[in-house]
Amino acid sequence: MILGLGTDLVENHRIRHALDRFGDKFLNRVYSEEEIQYSMSHEDPVPYLAARFAVKEAAIKALNLTEQLGLSYQDVQVAGKVFGKKKLLLSRKARELADGMGVKQFHISLSHTAGMSMAVVILES
Repeated sequence: MILGLGTDLVENHRIRHALDRFGDKFLNRVYSEEEIQYSMSHEDPVPYLAARFAVKEAAIKALNLTEQLGLSYQDVQVAGKVFGKKKLLLSRKARELADGMGVKQFHISLSHTAGMSMAVVILES
């Protein structure tokens, strides 16, 4: 049974602006080391960073997380090989919230172009 659904669409130029303005401070606040390394290994890392940002936003929407819970973008991470299935990794606190909802599986899909990035996250019992 589907317990949650989240989608997000990101204009890549917004991520580029944040990266240009705040650099490593932005990267380290939002992304895991693995996400940073993977994205920065590409000639233009922005679409990869933006797609991962979209996954984080979509997961937050699907989980119905609010700022009052004290979670950050670091609590939601994307892992996986270049080509193939991506996995959603949650911090312990975020995982406890998902477990409390009865979530057993996460399904994620992400895509990007030079200008836009999108993600869908489905929570399943």
